[in-house]
Amino acid sequence: MSEDHLERIETLARIGSSLAGVQFEAAALDPTQLTGDKWAFGYCFGLLDAMAQYANLDQYSEGVKLMSNALGKIMCDEMRGLEIFTQGVDLQSDPQFVEGLSAGAQDLTAWAEDANALPTQLARHLNSGVRH
Repeated sequence: MSEDHLERIETLARIGSSLAGVQFEAAALDPTQLTGDKWAFGYCFGLLDAMAQYANLDQYSEGVKLMSNALGKIMCDEMRGLEIFTQGVDLQSDPQFVEGLSAGAQDLTAWAEDANALPTQLARHLNSGVRH
């Protein structure tokens, strides 16, 4: 990958992690606990996957790099990004993860079409007190 490609992926990872991270802040919750809530984990995974698709990244190289990088940023443990990504891949048949995945993709798509449509479904889930 070229330096420009890597810089673009890093920028997208920062944006994606910020879109999720601000929702954790709004709910006053610690994002390092993300993998303990399958719905919330699925949401972040879906939001980032939709971002990779929207940016026309190759899902097997650039998309994985974007998602691993951003998940590491969200969890405040960038060294474990690929491991966290792999945990998400392993959960793709879990109904709660899939429900969150869909919500994250919907939020990113709405935001990509209208920058005023800020992603909020994660904050609503976190504020509901329901943990899956």
